[in-house]
Amino acid sequence: MEKKLFIESILLLREIEDRKDFMESELGVDMTVYEEKFLQVIENLFRMNYNKEQMDLIQYYLYKIPFVDDYDGKVDLSDGKNIITVDFETPEDVYNVVSSLKKPEKKFGRKE
Repeated sequence: MEKKLFIESILLLREIEDRKDFMESELGVDMTVYEEKFLQVIENLFRMNYNKEQMDLIQYYLYKIPFVDDYDGKVDLSDGKNIITVDFETPEDVYNVVSSLKKPEKKFGRKE
């Protein structure tokens, strides 16, 4: 269920960005001010489940890749020692990469 919701959310966020870009370029209407608060809420909900590295990859897929000329559908990941190249072209690829990274530990109880 988590995978399905993630993929659906990424697809919808991409559609929102495409619509915003179309309205600005073709109609001269800038929706950024209107949509900004909604997108902040959505990103905050993602942040509740994903760490900074995972969020950086999600945002890269949503907001940077659409503007990269000749994008090859791959992204390089590093653990500080090795670099691996993984598929990063579809929302399912994004889910697989993000899910493979360590999620933040949730700690309960008091700090001592």
